[in-house]
Amino acid sequence: MSRRTEKVAAVLQQEIGFFILKMELPALTTISKVEVTPDLKWSKIWITVMGDKDQQQNVLDLLHESLFEMQGELNRKLEMKFVPRIKFVIDHGEEYADHINELLRKTKED
Repeated sequence: MSRRTEKVAAVLQQEIGFFILKMELPALTTISKVEVTPDLKWSKIWITVMGDKDQQQNVLDLLHESLFEMQGELNRKLEMKFVPRIKFVIDHGEEYADHINELLRKTKED
């Protein structure tokens, strides 16, 4: 990533984080990573949801419902030629790491 896309990603993470704080989500939700395309037209927001699969899907649905409002707020706040369109994705990295740790622990016990 270039320096410019990194800066845009950091600003997006901060602004979307503020918006998520205002929402009443059913589970603890954090933004784990933000990826922005080099042309600054699209961004992928990776979120981590503390909860089971149903809660994760519920949080994702609530975020998709408020996506239009969130995108409009970003368009008003950011003074850029192109404000990246946002897309939310569940980050399963923590679950995968827990699975690997469990496998390593089992092999150590055997």
